[in-house]
Amino acid sequence: MFMGFAKNYYLRFWFGTRVISVMVHIHGLIMTAWVVLFLTQTLLVANRRTDLHRKFGLAGASLAIIVVGLGVYTIAGSIVRQHLDTTARTYALAFVAFDGLSLLLFGGLVLTALGLRSRPQPHKRLMLMAMISLLPPAFGRFVAYFAPDNERVIVPLLMCGSVLLCVFIDTRRNRRLHPAFAWSGALVLLANLLTYFAQIVD
Repeated sequence: MFMGFAKNYYLRFWFGTRVISVMVHIHGLIMTAWVVLFLTQTLLVANRRTDLHRKFGLAGASLAIIVVGLGVYTIAGSIVRQHLDTTARTYALAFVAFDGLSLLLFGGLVLTALGLRSRPQPHKRLMLMAMISLLPPAFGRFVAYFAPDNERVIVPLLMCGSVLLCVFIDTRRNRRLHPAFAWSGALVLLANLLTYFAQIVD
C-alpha cells in the first residue's frame, strides 16, 4: 500500500506531484487508518490480546463503512471527470474498471466476517481476504512506475498470486483448504477478472 501510493500521496511533496483535493486527502487518511487498524488487530490477536481486539472491532466496523462510502464517492467523481457524456452502460463499466467491484466485495467480506466474529477461523480468513481485495489500486500504481503499458495484465496476476499464496500457506499449515478461503478467494479472483475485462472494453 505504501509503495503504491508513495509517489502520489505519502511522499508526494518529495516527488512534486500535482495538488490533490481535500476529499482525496480524506480518502487517503481513511484508507491508511484502515490498514493501520488491520495490522493492529492482527498483532493484538497474535499477542493473545483478544479483549482489546474485540473492543477495536466496533471501530473497525464503522471505519469499513466509511471506507466503502468514501471509495464509491471517489470512484463516482473520477468517472464524472473522465466520462463527461456518460451513459448507464459506460458508468457501470467504468465503475467496475475503477475497482468498484473490489471495493463492494471488501464491504461484503468485512460484513460477513463481523457476523462470524464468534467463529475465529472463518472470521480471520475473511478479514484477510477483505484486506487483499483492496490491493488493486496500490498494485496498479506500483506497476505503473515500471511497466505502465502492461498494468492491466500484471495487476490481475499479482492479485491472483496474493490470493493463491495465502490459500497455499494456510492449506499447507492446516492440511486442508478452509471453506472461507475457498469461496472468498474465488470471489476476489472473479472481481479482478471482471475488472480486467471492463478495462479492456472501457
